Amino acid sequence: MRIYQHRATLVASGGSNNTLSLAVVGGLCRHVLVRANTATTVFRVDVVDPNSVTVLNYPYHQGEINDWDITLPMSGRYTLNITNSSPNDTFSVLLSIQE
Repeated sequence: MRIYQHRATLVASGGSNNTLSLAVVGGLCRHVLVRANTATTVFRVDVVDPNSVTVLNYPYHQGEINDWDITLPMSGRYTLNITNSSPNDTFSVLLSIQE
């Protein structure tokens, strides 16, 4: 079993930013972690597949999204979008895919 981890640090200026994963040959997304630098920052996150279909859509969260309860089939390059960040902040992102 191999684990592919996409890690990024993003600055959400104007309330949004995104990161694009490397191509995933095929696997299951098992962990989504998005952590704001400031614990009081409110934001939303969505994950979009290579065909521009939103496959994950997290509602407003404060400080952190740490989703371990996930089994999402993935193949190709995925975009993780951080939106509606209030205030502008720096975010740490981790997507873990089990191949």
